[in-house]
Order: sequence, then C-alpha cells, then structure tokens
Amino acid sequence: MPDGLACTLRMPLAWHTVQLDPHARQSRIVEAALLLNALNQMESSHELDTGGAENRRLDRIEAKLDLALFLLARKLENADTNSDTLTPCEVELTPSGAQWPYPAPPAAGSELIVEFQPSETLPLSLKLPAIALEPLSGLARVSFSERSEALDEALYQFVFRRHRQAIRARTG
Repeated sequence: MPDGLACTLRMPLAWHTVQLDPHARQSRIVEAALLLNALNQMESSHELDTGGAENRRLDRIEAKLDLALFLLARKLENADTNSDTLTPCEVELTPSGAQWPYPAPPAAGSELIVEFQPSETLPLSLKLPAIALEPLSGLARVSFSERSEALDEALYQFVFRRHRQAIRARTG
C-alpha cells in the first residue's frame, strides 16, 4: 500500500469477483458512505468536537436514524448477505484501499466487491467496489473504485480514528 494514513485491524473480510452495472455500483457506494458515516458518528461520540454539545448530540441522533433506516431498507429488500463467508484476518486499511494475507489473491485488474465488518459492535458488512492490484507475496491488494466525496471523507475519518486508537493503545 502507498505510504500515508493507514490502520491495521483484525476484522471479518471476504471478496467476490463481480461486474456491477453503474446503478448497483452507485448503490454500494452510497450504502458504504451511509454506514461508515453512522459508525464514525457513533464511535466518536466520546471524543471532543469543536461544535457545541447540542450539535454533537443531534449529529449522533441523525447518524443513528440514518443507520436505522439503512437497516430497515436492507431487511426489506432482502439484500444478499454473505456474512457466513467472512473470514477474520489482519487487514491494512487506507482511505483508498486495503491489503490482507491471502494465498491466492485475485488477478490484477479484476473488478471486485470487498466485504468486511468494520465494527465489532455492529455486525453489518460494508461492501465496497474495488479493483485488484498486483498482489505482493501472499497479500491480496485492492484499490476502492469510483468513490464518492462522501465515501472518501467517511473512509478517511474511519481510518484516521482507528489509527489514532492504535497509537493510544501502544502508548497508554
């Protein structure tokens, strides 16, 4: 992975080779941004913010409502969930991609869906469109494709917060 902001965490992960039509790809991107934004809001509720306490409280409530609506919509549409096939592994995550140990990584250039559970407390899987990069000695590597500005920001916040937590754990 390129130098820069990254975090390494153990989480359930799977990947599937798939070619999505533009509507399905956009739907995955919007869904991923919504889920990560809600998760970022809920997990950062104890951290200090420059806004007032009331604004932080409203942001958390809005994130929880967004997540509740997302869960309801997923349940109503009977979304395909492959949670049974997710395998816990060490994942190095950046705002633009990921890498993890895998004996037979996907071929470079393959279109994929990378599915992982970013939170232990919320057993929801995040499904991100990705392009396989050239593997490195037993490591699968991907670049998340066609990210929206909202998804970029949510991924950055998620990785930044997890990176900061790892530093605190090492020094604390």
